Amino acid sequence: MLLLVSGGKANDEIAVLPGAQYVLRNVGTGAYLMKDGTLTADEREAANWRVVTNDTIFTTSPEMSCFIHSDETILQLDYSSFSWRVNFSPEANTTDMKPSETTPGAFTFHYRFLASDRYLGIEVDDEGNGELAPVRDASAFCDWMFMPTSHPKDYSYRLMSMTRSSGDSRYSIAYRSRSPKGGELWMSGWMAVPTDGEGGPSVADHFLFSSHYTMCKRSEWPTSSDPLDGYSFKFSSNKPVMVEPDYLGCGITTDWDHPYIATDIMAEESVDMLLAAHDLMRDLHQTDCAQAQLPTYGIGSSQGGSIILACQRYVETSPRLTNEQRNAINWVRTSACAGAYNPLATLSHYIFTNDVSVPSVVPLLIIGMVSGFPDIFGDTKAEEYFSDAFLEAGIIDMIRSHEYESEEIAGAIRESCGGNMQGILSPEAQDLNSDLSQKLLKAFGQCDLTRDWSPKADVILYYHPNDDVVPHLNLVSAVNGLQDKCQGVFETRQTTFGIQHVVSCAEFFVKMIFGGYKE
Repeated sequence: MLLLVSGGKANDEIAVLPGAQYVLRNVGTGAYLMKDGTLTADEREAANWRVVTNDTIFTTSPEMSCFIHSDETILQLDYSSFSWRVNFSPEANTTDMKPSETTPGAFTFHYRFLASDRYLGIEVDDEGNGELAPVRDASAFCDWMFMPTSHPKDYSYRLMSMTRSSGDSRYSIAYRSRSPKGGELWMSGWMAVPTDGEGGPSVADHFLFSSHYTMCKRSEWPTSSDPLDGYSFKFSSNKPVMVEPDYLGCGITTDWDHPYIATDIMAEESVDMLLAAHDLMRDLHQTDCAQAQLPTYGIGSSQGGSIILACQRYVETSPRLTNEQRNAINWVRTSACAGAYNPLATLSHYIFTNDVSVPSVVPLLIIGMVSGFPDIFGDTKAEEYFSDAFLEAGIIDMIRSHEYESEEIAGAIRESCGGNMQGILSPEAQDLNSDLSQKLLKAFGQCDLTRDWSPKADVILYYHPNDDVVPHLNLVSAVNGLQDKCQGVFETRQTTFGIQHVVSCAEFFVKMIFGGYKE
């Protein structure tokens, strides 16, 4: 919520909800603002406006740098060519939005160039007709009321932040999706668009859809800072539209446990962001993705490797997508590295060898299954799967705090439990015949990507046979289950510097950054 306080008086507090839709009514004239900058007396003809700040988390600052946008245009005050103007276009700078000094409950929009100030106001002629203008002095004709609209639109996304420079626009967005329990949920993600100049039409000729690796700390998430694989956007000679979800349990959904490796759930929520990105491209960058049919390339390593392959399966097979949406996405290739394509086989390997080099993976997997499959686990809690030593060390609280990196969590597990499966799991969880274990095994079985589908697009799987985190049997399972069924190209490519999982994935990303997903 954006909260502005007029004159420090509590009864003049003004709240604007991020993503909510409003009409703007000018106090001095009573007219409503349309998206082309003209005015109307009919509220139902007015544009629906949404407020965005350049902070992912809205603050209570008494003066806020922001912009407002309708479904096609962004409103701004501007100084160029030695003159002031009111501008409505897909390009944007920011204005300061602050409470009016004269009208309780109203805002003024203010912009400063050097030492010169202007307000967004209305100039009225002798006949009483008014038009927007940048004016020097604040008055009732510069005061705007945010009124809840009587004709809201069903937006699939809302902007949380935006930065634009010559050649690209970068966004953090919230988008509509579904929770594991089936209810509507707003999730978040990051995207970047190459443009002709500052804002304006996109000049991309493809989409790059990225699923990130395991990120436990909030500062790592895509919307917290430009993601690491965002370098694929930065260094590409022909820049793509790049899209990367935070995932459920990350970004703006921290009240939820992250359904780690719950592939069907993660794929649906991720592809929902890709569809929202199509809507944003239409609204702000004049690109009709259904008509353009730009090819989509998917990339991901480790956790992201399994999620991005699941996204391909979802795009190709899900009945929730229409043929128009499928054609607009136009998925042509998946490049994945060291993914847990068969989580059941992965867990079995950990249990029978009693060894896992990065022990934080174990609680992430278990918490992920319990949160992702409420129909299987019922009232069973994730805590029931762990040993007393594990629970007493507060590992689950560390994970849910989002203040620790994966390796910090792994270190705490090694110190308290020894870092092996016997030290981590409760006696009942170690008994594969127990009801507790059977629920877990059933959930893992539903996350197997290596059976029951025939890929239509290309699948390129990078791996190293000595990977110390994701067992090589994942690659073997994918080859056995998918290679003969794949209707496109199916290849496996061994990384040179393997042994350590993280090194193999780093090599993969270097290849992707320099366009390897197209090779």
